[in-house]
Amino acid sequence: MSGTTPFENDGDDISRTAVGREKLTALHAKYREHALTTPLQFVSFWSAVVLPFLYVPLLMDGLAGAEITVFLSLLACHVVALFAGHSYGQE
Repeated sequence: MSGTTPFENDGDDISRTAVGREKLTALHAKYREHALTTPLQFVSFWSAVVLPFLYVPLLMDGLAGAEITVFLSLLACHVVALFAGHSYGQE
């Protein structure tokens, strides 16, 4: 036994968490200032709105063979668009 309790090192964990949050905040501010952020969010947001309409023709006939690959690729693009465009228009 080292003679220390788990609560004696809490200050180090808190300071590391604070430093991590400061770095994350600085990175977010840098991202927000970038010239391509707004156009990328715009395209991503509207892509996330429009992409579900492309599911309908694929699902009407059923998925077989290469259509499964197309569907999964479309789904992956939709997830990326949702992630990239989720904060568009929230300023």
